[in-house]
Amino acid sequence: MNIAQDTTAAGPGAPAGWDFGDCAYGLEPLLLPDPLGEKDDIPEPRALTGLDVQRLCPGLLSGPVVAPGAAVPDGALDGKAQHYWFRWITGHQVAFLLWRLLGQRLRGAEESSGAERADALEAMTAYVNGYCAMLLYTSSCPRAVYEDLIRPSMFLQHPGFSGTWAPDFAAVRPLLRGRGGSRWAAEPDGERLRQAVAVHHAIHSGIAARLVPGGRSLLQAATRAEVRSSRMLGTLYDNYFLTVRRPQTQEETVAQLLRRLEAVAIDVAANGLYPASEDEDLPAELRDKNVVAYGHDLLTTLSCLVKHATGLDAATLDVQLQSV
Repeated sequence: MNIAQDTTAAGPGAPAGWDFGDCAYGLEPLLLPDPLGEKDDIPEPRALTGLDVQRLCPGLLSGPVVAPGAAVPDGALDGKAQHYWFRWITGHQVAFLLWRLLGQRLRGAEESSGAERADALEAMTAYVNGYCAMLLYTSSCPRAVYEDLIRPSMFLQHPGFSGTWAPDFAAVRPLLRGRGGSRWAAEPDGERLRQAVAVHHAIHSGIAARLVPGGRSLLQAATRAEVRSSRMLGTLYDNYFLTVRRPQTQEETVAQLLRRLEAVAIDVAANGLYPASEDEDLPAELRDKNVVAYGHDLLTTLSCLVKHATGLDAATLDVQLQSV
């Protein structure tokens, strides 16, 4: 199936305007190539057109339209659990896609110079910014939801369940941990990338302080023997986040990203980043002005990802759509 061309309508439980999963805040499996393969994607993919983008994420082109019924009612415990589960799983899937695109651009920056490198660094900054936004989005649940639903679900998958097992993270780990960007520090776009990575570190610390005040991850707290095979750990991680490995074109990979960005945008437009009914005191790291800006501008950040993931700027999109 060519995901970019999939026009399957949402199920009967979905509100008008919601076109993801089989119901409002339903999930979809993510299809990604094996990161251990020699090539990321099938060669020579068809590029997405403006019409593809309009179909996949119309709200992000014109400003997200709140789908009627997309707001989660106060007091609806089942609806809230599904809502935050959607954020946890889908937000992570977006992160995997962004890591993949970031890794591609990272290799391009290492092999290029001049305008081509500047373009790669600009895209890398956009992807790190997008990842920062997804960290805030996935962790927006109240601590009680994390402790009662999310953390136990990871424990049931494996007592030492860890984000370090994510197969697509290896290619970008040095950069995101602050060890891979110094070579571009003297370049303007390189400095912006460094700043984005620094904010990413602050967000990580803030999320840990908010959701895991004891400071011990499942991996750190594990007392049972660990699975030793890295491929097995990656499969366990993929399985938890509904991710299946199979050959994919770049077009199919990007199309999956756009569908998820649209769903996230509708959610945030309807419910906010931190739903008012679940308002909590945030730790100092998440109240820093640079972090707060991500929350205020989250929809703008998502729109910026469309440009870099598709290679279509606003002017090109307008021209292509007007010609249809």
